[in-house]
Amino acid sequence: MKPFTFSFLLFLISFTGFAQTTGIITGKVTDSKTGEALPFCNVFINNTTLSTVTDMDGNFTLANVPEGEIEVAFSFIGYQAIQKPASIKPGGQFILNVSMVSFEQELSDVEIKATRDKAWERELRRFKNLFLGNDNLASQCEILNPWVIEFPEDNTTNSFRATAIQPIEIKNNGLGYNLTFDLKEFYFTPQYYIIAGATRFVEMDTTDQILKQSWQKNREETYKKSPANMFRAMIQNQHNQEGFMLYANKPGGAETLNMRSDIFANELGKSVIEYKPETLVTPGKRPGDYRIYLKGRIEIHYEKGYSTVNTYKDAPYPISWIEVNGNYVNINSNGIVLNQKDVTFSGDMDKRKVATLLPMDYNPPFSLESNTQMAKDANGLQEKVYLHLDRPFYYQGDQLFFKAYLNYANPTLKKELSKVLYVELISENRDVLIQKKFKIENGQAVGDMFLPDTLNLKKYYLRSYTTWNRNYGPDTYFVKAVAVLSPYDRIADSKTEEEPISNVVGTFRPDKNEYKTREKVLLEVFLKDKNGNPISANLSVTVTDNHYVTPITLTPTILNGLTIKEIPRHITTDKFTYPIEKDMRISGQFLNEKGKPEAIPFTAYFNNFAASLDLESDEEGKFNLEEMDFYGPLDFTFMALDKKGNSFGKFQITPRLNPPFFVPGYVKMPNITTVQNPIFPLIQEENKTVDLEQVTVDEEKGSSKTMAIYGRADHVIQGDILMRGGNSTDLLLSLKPYVPGMAVNTFGQVTLRGGATSGTNSLEPMVMVDGAILPGNSAASNINSINPNDVERIEVVTRMASIMGDMGRNGVIAIFLKKGGQPSPILNAATANMNTIVVEGFSVPNNFYQVSHESGSEFPIESDQRATLYWNPYIITDSENGSFSIEFFMNDSPSPKLVIVEGIAIDGTPVRATFVIPAGK
Repeated sequence: MKPFTFSFLLFLISFTGFAQTTGIITGKVTDSKTGEALPFCNVFINNTTLSTVTDMDGNFTLANVPEGEIEVAFSFIGYQAIQKPASIKPGGQFILNVSMVSFEQELSDVEIKATRDKAWERELRRFKNLFLGNDNLASQCEILNPWVIEFPEDNTTNSFRATAIQPIEIKNNGLGYNLTFDLKEFYFTPQYYIIAGATRFVEMDTTDQILKQSWQKNREETYKKSPANMFRAMIQNQHNQEGFMLYANKPGGAETLNMRSDIFANELGKSVIEYKPETLVTPGKRPGDYRIYLKGRIEIHYEKGYSTVNTYKDAPYPISWIEVNGNYVNINSNGIVLNQKDVTFSGDMDKRKVATLLPMDYNPPFSLESNTQMAKDANGLQEKVYLHLDRPFYYQGDQLFFKAYLNYANPTLKKELSKVLYVELISENRDVLIQKKFKIENGQAVGDMFLPDTLNLKKYYLRSYTTWNRNYGPDTYFVKAVAVLSPYDRIADSKTEEEPISNVVGTFRPDKNEYKTREKVLLEVFLKDKNGNPISANLSVTVTDNHYVTPITLTPTILNGLTIKEIPRHITTDKFTYPIEKDMRISGQFLNEKGKPEAIPFTAYFNNFAASLDLESDEEGKFNLEEMDFYGPLDFTFMALDKKGNSFGKFQITPRLNPPFFVPGYVKMPNITTVQNPIFPLIQEENKTVDLEQVTVDEEKGSSKTMAIYGRADHVIQGDILMRGGNSTDLLLSLKPYVPGMAVNTFGQVTLRGGATSGTNSLEPMVMVDGAILPGNSAASNINSINPNDVERIEVVTRMASIMGDMGRNGVIAIFLKKGGQPSPILNAATANMNTIVVEGFSVPNNFYQVSHESGSEFPIESDQRATLYWNPYIITDSENGSFSIEFFMNDSPSPKLVIVEGIAIDGTPVRATFVIPAGK
């Protein structure tokens, strides 16, 4: 994780809604030496658009000044800017006379000198970055009079100061304000910074309605993710609804942030826990003020935004951190921080500085209360699932990749709804062949599914849903026709329904007009709405070959697959029978020796006795393991003891009943025909001799001399010598030194030789355990799931194993386990009646293999027959121009390539755009 930069921000944070009652400020401005009146002096309420100028006699009147403690600023060319406090009472009048001190130096020479030396220009560029910020809005700001800024000669990397001999004039083209900033102090160090001064806002005027709308939108978005909005929402216990999720370091968890992983789901509950400030808000010293207890370092996730620079892979939104000296942040009812010197921001909120300032009297066009309060009725609690697949159909033995998007009737309730997603492959005979569970994070999930080469019915369906969906009926499930073909099958031209018109326009800019086979493609994509405004969106992108994947569009697409329908009012949640699943729940039953249920205390052991949990069944023998959160298969061993200390009885897991399946009317299966020639040409193995490093293996008793299905192995490594070659806990590293030519790249992918890809997009060998093929995961994942101490021997076939079909074209790693396990030391002869059950947890998504044809590539490919050339479910657009870029290599087919982009914009709008890359040569 990145180091953190801390900051002290002394200027006031913007907020909405001054008090309804106002007062008046009057006074006179004079020269401190002569006593003469100063006409045309700027007088304004600090950080607002409320301003005026003095008349010829130096008098001024500020009307409609909000009640409370404010700061009045005075600015006049040739005089030192000053700020004076004022206390305004409802309907009252406050008199404020000031005398301003003139500068001793003449300013005319400085004003005329609009250029400086190179050292000054270098310091100015650094100042702009620290003063304005380094986000999109900062890039749209312009300092109109930079020559008034001075830099001392003793500035260093760790200590940077700046002064201004007169107010800095700033044009903010992103928010539509002209700012005058009277810089009082500017100091920056790697640990903190100080920006102090007074700001006057003047709204820009334009007749361009599109530009006006852009300003309004940018102001809205800036306010929504501002600290002021967060603190104001905390007071009203609405911070989650506004998108701010707060987390704190778990007591006793990882003390150093460097020990955390880049997967937030793995850290939640382990190193960080949810922080709930609603119980920690107390009244302040004065009416209308509040104190919020923020102890330690609080992590802030703004889940209504997207960020292209992500702290966590599964959290693609802006993340900030806040620390408060003294543990209390003092704020007023509008979210203004009163003890700013004690508050330190880092991360995303630290990037936004003067460029994101909004005037304190800015009023967003929404009400916090009305925007977040929605009834939790049957309509408001609906959620809808859509899966974007990397292809419209597949071949036997392929890997199916997908990204799940969830739409919510009430997005503010996203955190309160389902966290478990079911994805199933169903045959045309209505049999559920494969079922996987995926964890839903921030309304999305990424996964894949291995399609065995034994699938021979051709016509299948992919279904996805949450348990909560079942209350609303099968119409709310995601169902899509998925053909699984043999190499001799083809998709005939199928007429598809006309797609809905997208509200998002995609523009594609390839770096070339035409590409050769195996050539690298660089593709830029720009997404904008119908008004030409850039779109911030979370996307998935696929590129397929039109020869291997006939371009067809099957309903639903994301444009119509996320629609939530109104349900009758008589349907209420009290009639629902299925709960909201936020974690996995395992139910079971205990039966005694007579086969009858019994209430009994028992122990559940996990993961080969690595941990245990004491439980108790009820009178019907039923029990539950709740709040389960684990990935992959996990061993559960249940043991109940009788009065003599002997284990007895039988435990069984209650099977989950899948919902009935029917095919919705809008789901159409494409037409399938059969031809004589396979679509993937068979690769003929060349007869060639390769000199290999000699590996001597002593044959031990128990080694099998039986010829395996794949033939005789090229290398046989006995289990007892594996520990000599690598890590005693890592089977892959232990095996690698004994297989010449075996390589593991930086992505953890295993290769035995230069291979050939096909529809599986894989160069990895097939992995078998005791003669059974391990599908689904990568070779490295499958190998490392086995304890090296349990291995009797490993047989490696480095050549193409033709008898294994497409799966064996890159070799075989066959693992044989020892027969009969050694008893655990915690067990004895009295513990024979233990029940061990394997339960599947959340599925871990596998990475899509990105092929490289760069010269000198570590893994050269003999024949590239990829059907899917590119798949990326983690695309985030650049917020400034709505763009992103991808790169991939063409395969050996000269056919056109189809690019499909799908996803959801930050406002919930579905996104779909397509592009065809012309055929190469």
